[in-house]
Amino acid sequence: MLLYHNYLTILLLLIATSVMATKSEFNYEIGKRVLDLLRDYTDAPSKVLEFLSNYREKNAFPHGLEPQDRDIFFQLGDTLLTANPRLLLFYALENGAFAGNQRSPTFAHYREPGESGYRLDGPVHMEKLQKHLDSCIDENGHQIPCLLGPGESYIECIDNCTSLQRCPDEDSQQDCSAVERAEERSLCESNTKWCISYATRSIPLSDDSPKRGYIPFTFYCIDINGLPTQTPGENAELGADGLGNCYHDDGITPVNRQVSGGYAYCGGEGIICNNTFLGGFTSGNYDPRYRPWYIATKQKQVPNWSE
Repeated sequence: MLLYHNYLTILLLLIATSVMATKSEFNYEIGKRVLDLLRDYTDAPSKVLEFLSNYREKNAFPHGLEPQDRDIFFQLGDTLLTANPRLLLFYALENGAFAGNQRSPTFAHYREPGESGYRLDGPVHMEKLQKHLDSCIDENGHQIPCLLGPGESYIECIDNCTSLQRCPDEDSQQDCSAVERAEERSLCESNTKWCISYATRSIPLSDDSPKRGYIPFTFYCIDINGLPTQTPGENAELGADGLGNCYHDDGITPVNRQVSGGYAYCGGEGIICNNTFLGGFTSGNYDPRYRPWYIATKQKQVPNWSE
């Protein structure tokens, strides 16, 4: 997570001021106050992560944070951000699902699970992926195809994402067969985690490469309850100053999206709904799985700070 940029700048200025003002004598109270503020700065995300972990262990997310739990996370996240408005709160899964929210500006974001890079002339395109190709919009809210451009990256499954490999963390990379004692070997095997096999690919720079589509990453207006909305007068973007309307990026066109399709958010198994993109005011291409922060966290398997 990258957070508290302005706050940290202020703290560093306080440190510099205290040092300059007390060249001959260190002001203990000022120094202690600065250290307390720095401690609050670093402790906040850890406390939120601990809360979310405990919350999840109590089966508060009935679908294990799969897309059907998106709105539960939106509401919980918005509540946590009330006390921690400088945080960026989100989660990402190995199937490509990505959801979260933030304040200043106030919005939620979501990506359906699945792999981008599907060929428009592929054998399963029209049947399974047309819904993703048709779910992008321009700055005026007009539907446009979700097409990858030259040089853009995407995730490609190995063996249709049914093949597993050892996760890159230290515990999973251990050779448990080399452990002699049965109890220790059993513990070693229980700590081994298995990850979906996939690779990061890029669209060639040549213009004659086959067209490929992507699964969009959508930003949503939300109401005072943290849920997506496009109802006039319910957009919480204005914060404490009042509620407003939800507009597309042009700042003029009201959002009124009712995209129908068998999206994972609907519940899977062919269930059709038309509210997956309700309140979605802009979209783009973003898959967390090839981002440095995701790769590093997957390898460490512990909470960590990203750059």
